[in-house]
Amino acid sequence: MENRKFNIEFIGIEWFIEVFNFKNKQTEKLDIISPITSVKNGEILQVFDIFTPSDKDINSCKKYKEFNEICEFYHDKHSFVGTFIDALNFIKVNFKEQING
Repeated sequence: MENRKFNIEFIGIEWFIEVFNFKNKQTEKLDIISPITSVKNGEILQVFDIFTPSDKDINSCKKYKEFNEICEFYHDKHSFVGTFIDALNFIKVNFKEQING
């Protein structure tokens, strides 16, 4: 089975992880405050926030099986295969640099 593909985007003060061709229709929210996570049929479609993911947020996400799915993630010229936890760690390092740098 092919890995699902996601874009990682930094737009202004927000960051997003979105499945390719994301359409925000009839999604559900995971019972998690930060980051805000949209799912459908038990699969993550979008994760976003205005705050850089903290270690506490990332550890909270580890409790949800949805965050352990292996996917392909793309940001500008950088891409990697990993879990949503890996993607949140990528954002933790790179989003902070964009805001500060």
